[in-house]
Amino acid sequence: MWKKIFILVVLGYTSLSTKYFLESYVYATTDEENVAVNEDSLSSNLSAGDKKMIFDRLYEEGYQLGAEDGGSEKPYENFRDSQFLDYTAEESRWFVMGYTVGYEKAKRNKEDETKAIEEQESSAGEQEGYQQGLEDYKPATVAYTPPQTPAKSKDWNKGFSLGYTKAIEIMDLSIKAKKDGHTQGLEGEALNMPDLYSADEITRKAYEEGFQSGQQEQVEKLKKEYKQEGYKQGYALKDLSVPSDLSSEVATAFEHGYYKGEKQRHKDVRQEGFNAAFTYTTYHSPSAYQTNTRLLETYKEGFQSNKVANQLRKEAYEEGWKLGHTMTIPAKYKHTKPAVAMYKHYYELGQKKQRQTVFEVFIGLLVLISGIGAYTVFGRKRNKKEAFNLEENAEGVGVK
Repeated sequence: MWKKIFILVVLGYTSLSTKYFLESYVYATTDEENVAVNEDSLSSNLSAGDKKMIFDRLYEEGYQLGAEDGGSEKPYENFRDSQFLDYTAEESRWFVMGYTVGYEKAKRNKEDETKAIEEQESSAGEQEGYQQGLEDYKPATVAYTPPQTPAKSKDWNKGFSLGYTKAIEIMDLSIKAKKDGHTQGLEGEALNMPDLYSADEITRKAYEEGFQSGQQEQVEKLKKEYKQEGYKQGYALKDLSVPSDLSSEVATAFEHGYYKGEKQRHKDVRQEGFNAAFTYTTYHSPSAYQTNTRLLETYKEGFQSNKVANQLRKEAYEEGWKLGHTMTIPAKYKHTKPAVAMYKHYYELGQKKQRQTVFEVFIGLLVLISGIGAYTVFGRKRNKKEAFNLEENAEGVGVK
């Protein structure tokens, strides 16, 4: 019993003094397993060499025993009641000192190993959770509570949840990054990405994509505006004058607009000349183009290219002349006002001629019928008179 009390006393004393002692003598050399010994702490009955040898032996025994208990994290598990029977108080303290150092080092190593495994598991789970979160985000199948895998460790599942949540947060942030980048791109400024988005590859790429799309949208807007400006300039047949502050892409759009406007102006003037042929049977030079020889030539080309006007006049006139026939304008020219006006005019001329002809025929028939009637009446009267004369002649002959 008294041995147990002695052990407890020694351990108690050691627990109070070991911290200072270990910091002073032990922790500085635990990697080499050598401990400096204060010679004043050794028994004065032994030589310094003997004392050092005893200290090293007891310290090593305690160290090995402490390492076994520290590895299992069970303090004093391998202590025995008889362990200190043959030790003096000082020797017991040396033994306990070695035990404490061995125990703490083994425990620390064990904790480091456990922590490394936990971190490895957590890291593996976090990586997989992160990838899973990214995959679920694209088709909008995000789980509000990250799924757990019972077959995996607690640390792995904890890491998975962390990674999954982090992926969702990153993707949410990437959407905002793309919008902000797009807005900056629209402003026509140089790329200036906030630190909030540059820290992660996904948000960084999203911001850059948004910026590029914003820039492109701005360029397309400018191209459209300046293409219209160029078109107006070309349609007015002004000299080509590209603004000097435009980018090459926008300047090209301006030029394309100019040449398109110029081409359209000649096309419209040519069509104008073509339509004029429906109104005039002979060429007339418009006063509006007298000072522009190019447009005047284009107008004349259009007038001379109209080979259908005379044929349409003939068809409209003949259609109007026909009895019981309604006007039918060819579908190709229904939307050409001069052609429609011309067709109606000649159709009405045909109708007028038709009515005049019918009237003339009617008058002729009426005269003819009247003549026949008069001739018939006159003939009957003459025949009746002749018959009367014959009767008178006959009566005269009978009286004689």
